[in-house]
Amino acid sequence: MNGVLTPTPTHRKRWTREDCAFLERSGLLTGKWELLDGEIVVKMPQNYPHANAVSFLLAYCLSLVGPARVRTQATMEIHEADQSLNRPEPDVVILREPVRRIPLASDVLLVAEVSDSTQADDFGHKAMLYARAGIPEYWVLDVARELLVIFRQPEDSEYTQRIEHHVSDSATPLFTDQAVLVSTLLP
Repeated sequence: MNGVLTPTPTHRKRWTREDCAFLERSGLLTGKWELLDGEIVVKMPQNYPHANAVSFLLAYCLSLVGPARVRTQATMEIHEADQSLNRPEPDVVILREPVRRIPLASDVLLVAEVSDSTQADDFGHKAMLYARAGIPEYWVLDVARELLVIFRQPEDSEYTQRIEHHVSDSATPLFTDQAVLVSTLLP
């Protein structure tokens, strides 16, 4: 042995939605979770800033379109190619019109995530998933940095436009002219 460590291969299991459904039925997967690129992400209980920011964001979205067109922390469908290994549950979704089923990407006008301890997923994998699904607008409310980041113009697996709004700025979704002051969304 020459003192050099040789890496050992790691074996990982990429879970599918079918696997997760089986685990849920078996009682082995409980509570709140998301499936992102084959990894089960157990959602931790919300801390005070996250919970308040979700409430403020939800209130704003409800004021725009009413309760029949808003979903909160519920599953939505994404691009067909990504569905088997992904089951995101965005913090807030605004729909084009009311639906009585799990919303499809084509039903969605805007997806929003409140980000405090999940920046890597929210700015990385989720942004890619939502862009590939063709979601026209994706908002990330970054609580720690007091910033609202808006992604627009999805092309393939990325958004070509990224706009940062600071705490004293206003932001307006593409589908309306009703602006919101970023500070009113933050706890």
